[in-house]
Amino acid sequence: MIKRILLVWNSLFCFVLLTYCQQDVNKPHHGFQQPLVNPAYYQNKKTPKVDLQDSDILQKIHQLDCYFEEKVKLQGFNASVLIAYKGTPIFERYYGYKNYHTSEKLTPRSTFQIASTTKTFTSAAILLLVQQNMLHLDDTIDQFFPKFPYQGITIRMLLNHRSGLPNYLNFSEIYWKNKKAFMHNSDVLTMLYKYKPKALNAPDTHFRYNNTNYVLLALIVEKVSGMPFCDFTHQNIFIPLGMSDSWYYDPLSVRKSATKGYKGSRWVEDEIVYTDGVIGDKGIYSTVRDLYKWDQALSSGRFIKPELLGLAYTPQSFEKAGNKNYGLGWRMTDQPDGTRLIYHNGWWHSYNSVFNRKIGDNTTVIILSSHYNQSVYKIQPIWDILYGNGFVLTTEEENSSDITKKLNSDTLKQLEKEE
Repeated sequence: MIKRILLVWNSLFCFVLLTYCQQDVNKPHHGFQQPLVNPAYYQNKKTPKVDLQDSDILQKIHQLDCYFEEKVKLQGFNASVLIAYKGTPIFERYYGYKNYHTSEKLTPRSTFQIASTTKTFTSAAILLLVQQNMLHLDDTIDQFFPKFPYQGITIRMLLNHRSGLPNYLNFSEIYWKNKKAFMHNSDVLTMLYKYKPKALNAPDTHFRYNNTNYVLLALIVEKVSGMPFCDFTHQNIFIPLGMSDSWYYDPLSVRKSATKGYKGSRWVEDEIVYTDGVIGDKGIYSTVRDLYKWDQALSSGRFIKPELLGLAYTPQSFEKAGNKNYGLGWRMTDQPDGTRLIYHNGWWHSYNSVFNRKIGDNTTVIILSSHYNQSVYKIQPIWDILYGNGFVLTTEEENSSDITKKLNSDTLKQLEKEE
């Protein structure tokens, strides 16, 4: 009996230990109350379950099968897919390889770099602190980092990409001299203080998608909570929601569940670069099942208060007319029928991620790919299968949210313009 108790205890301890970052976790928590929840509480039980034996649903599943099999044949599609229709998962498939060169197949627990989809978690970490009155959206950055060289920028402006700050993926090419050493969030902050690269525009005058914003948000979470950012995310999001296969990338300690990222018809493994040490704007590895748990937690309205989440889903920029906008960590596309699609895609090191949500009826499309292919983002056919050919084009590709060091400065400027 004692042996059995010790075995259970050791198993639980190992599970918790594996979810934490390899950083100092003994810092004070500054009063943040860790959520004490059962993941089952976050499943949306209001939506009637779809009958998987219904002829219409079976037809949709068949059409989805045909669609993805064709992508595998013609486009080298290598990905995990989960599609939930009106609150019920109806389609889950795994196409291709975790490791192409050893022919190891993908499984439900194979983890993918979700790239900029990570920003939805960084936003949530901030909103959890707001929820506990530990900070406010209109707090300025210099309240956390005294004498910050760019004035008048608030947390809200970081979240909605209206800060006007320079993009670290650009200025680090100039100022980070040792490209063999991994750069971290604190190094980005140091370069902003030391070199003061030119701002892109005055605060709150333009929307400019910019990874620097989410690097600073991660640092603010650390400052307020007293915890390393990835520990905060693990303890207050991943663990409470049962996301046991989600973790932050550490270039010096990669987990066995991680897939390889490939590019080109020859399946060349994409290289790791010095900016891989930076997190918050990217960095999470996850699975389609875990991201669906994330979707369900958000849909329940119990994890983040509805009024805060509603604010995150509210358009924040109006310089350009159109049905597409950005909220607080989320992209959105308004449809002619008044519904709003909430999503965040990603692109980094040949990984493409799609996390697309029709929140009005809890339909979710999740695709995690590890073989770079822009067609991953072209998901209009999926929506046509689910809702008919009258459904409006939903999202745009992630062009400049994640950029490898191979792109030259002219290309970077063009991609920023497109964002």
